[in-house]
Amino acid sequence: MHFRSRVARAAPYAVLLALAAWFYAIAAQIEYVGPSDRIGPDFWPKAILGAMGLLCAYEIVKSLFFAGPQSVSGMLQNLMEDAAEDEPDGAAAGGARPPDLARLAAGVAVTLGYVAAVEWLGFFVATAAFLALFIVVGGYRRWGVALVAGVAGSLAMVVIFMKIVYVSLPLGAGPFHALSLALLAALGVR
Repeated sequence: MHFRSRVARAAPYAVLLALAAWFYAIAAQIEYVGPSDRIGPDFWPKAILGAMGLLCAYEIVKSLFFAGPQSVSGMLQNLMEDAAEDEPDGAAAGGARPPDLARLAAGVAVTLGYVAAVEWLGFFVATAAFLALFIVVGGYRRWGVALVAGVAGSLAMVVIFMKIVYVSLPLGAGPFHALSLALLAALGVR
């Protein structure tokens, strides 16, 4: 592989590395005085930007010094070959499957409904409903499993956002507000 093509492969990662360094410098200026047992608002931006910088540096080194011909291989290639075998004859022969516009419209409607309802229903209830409905819209037909996945996914996000990242989430109105407060009390979130 020519040096010029190696540099071209590394260039986007170099740009991202420079942006990560710049944003990290900005995040380093965040001042926070708070309880010593909690991380400050500067922690997560710095952690994410640091990880992004390390990943970009890795990709730059890999692109410049260890890059072979660009190809899809391994597990991704096997998945793509398996998917091609499962397609109907017209699609496997190179023809594309027509888009399912009704499913697309339903997905957009569910997403817009989520945005509209999250303040009223609260994050937990709205996210559980959104995840379950989106799974069903995506083609999964076992409603009970979709509902369990929605509730579990929503609960996991509440724990991550409120117990680990310390992000305030919408609690909802009326009975949904009371449900959100009871859930947070059960999780030990103050």
